[in-house]
Amino acid sequence: MMNKLFLASAIVLLYSFSTAATAQDGTDLYNSAKDAYADADYSKAIDLAKESASQGSSEAMILLGDIYLAGNGIPQPDPQEALNWYMAADAQDNNVAQYKIGNMYYDGHGVNQSFPDAAAWFEKAANGGNVDAQSELGLMYFRGRGIPRNYELAFKWFSMAAEQNDARAMCYLGGMYNNNNMGVKTNTLKAAEYWRKSAELGYPEAEFYLGQMYMVGRGGIARNADSAMIWINKAAIDGNAGAQYYLGESALRRNDMENAKAWFEKAAGQGHAKAQQQLDNINGVSGQN
Repeated sequence: MMNKLFLASAIVLLYSFSTAATAQDGTDLYNSAKDAYADADYSKAIDLAKESASQGSSEAMILLGDIYLAGNGIPQPDPQEALNWYMAADAQDNNVAQYKIGNMYYDGHGVNQSFPDAAAWFEKAANGGNVDAQSELGLMYFRGRGIPRNYELAFKWFSMAAEQNDARAMCYLGGMYNNNNMGVKTNTLKAAEYWRKSAELGYPEAEFYLGQMYMVGRGGIARNADSAMIWINKAAIDGNAGAQYYLGESALRRNDMENAKAWFEKAAGQGHAKAQQQLDNINGVSGQN
């Protein structure tokens, strides 16, 4: 009896060591595959990632999905094969894979575009703690993109993403607190707090809003034109069209036509209608001279 118990214990112990070794091997293979991918050695990356995936590495499955989606090292992108690998990783409840599947449905990349399906996959990933999915799902509810607009759910998911320092979610929370018709009670102090956090993480839209807070003295922030322009200039340089238009208007009021035109061109290039109108006016005036 004692011999049988000893034998059973030895088998369990041996299996545990074997499983741990296999998992470690799979991790090492994945790391090697990732290094090969970073070095643009895609053929090697695919081989190593497939071997790692065969040992159960969901990270390797995601890497293969990324490779096939981008078409790196293969004749052309293969979204269906990418989806197969993401689905394999989802079978291990990998929330990164779930988020990527959601993106495929959102963009209609390799599958029929379906915002409800995208939202369902984002929610699955978000419930697993994926911050990108939480932020994306919040945005879908905020905009009512393919699903009914719901500010309460938008606020819920933005709040969860903000807890993980997602700059976009913080920016939108600031906007919701700054308005009185978005499902939360107006609180300019909270708005300024979220915009500052988002701006300090480099989110251009929040940089612009924080600059405006400084310009008018709002949300518990003392009016300070110098600080306002620091943030607005940063937002414009970081690509925010509203800030670029603002600087164009400021230059126009100073009769600085060169800078006005430069900023209006940047904003108009991003589809800012008022900037395009001002640019047309400037070019019309220039054409008459």
